[in-house]
Amino acid sequence: MKNISINTIFLSFIGIGFIPIASGTFGSLAGVILGYGINIIDFKIFYFLIPLLLILGIICSDIYEKNSGEKDSSIIVMDEVVGQLIAMLPVINNPILIMISFILFRLFDIFKPWPASYIDKNMKGGLGVMLDDVIAGIYTAIIMYFLNLIV
Repeated sequence: MKNISINTIFLSFIGIGFIPIASGTFGSLAGVILGYGINIIDFKIFYFLIPLLLILGIICSDIYEKNSGEKDSSIIVMDEVVGQLIAMLPVINNPILIMISFILFRLFDIFKPWPASYIDKNMKGGLGVMLDDVIAGIYTAIIMYFLNLIV
């Protein structure tokens, strides 16, 4: 078995990134589960957790890319976790809307509407790895906010 660093364990969200098919989707699903669990404990945790995971994700992705030579490796799913946490914030108390946020986030993450597409293609390092998913999460959160108002 290959020696796996703490950095890789973090970025793969405890190994989810090693799932060979649709690791990003499984990472987003892990974000849903994490977010739902955090909300049960205390919503205020989000105010610290999302920025913390984002900053650590940038730093750890930089380290991973420098050590592996891979740009935005599929084993890195922390970006999906953070993006999904952002996406579901406006609807955190509604399980149905959380699942809709999951679907929308995956679509935005896959199709990368501008500026996510620009960042994905042009921004190097950990910031590029994390930021396109943050933007997908923000796009989703905006839609979910308005959807929550009419539902």
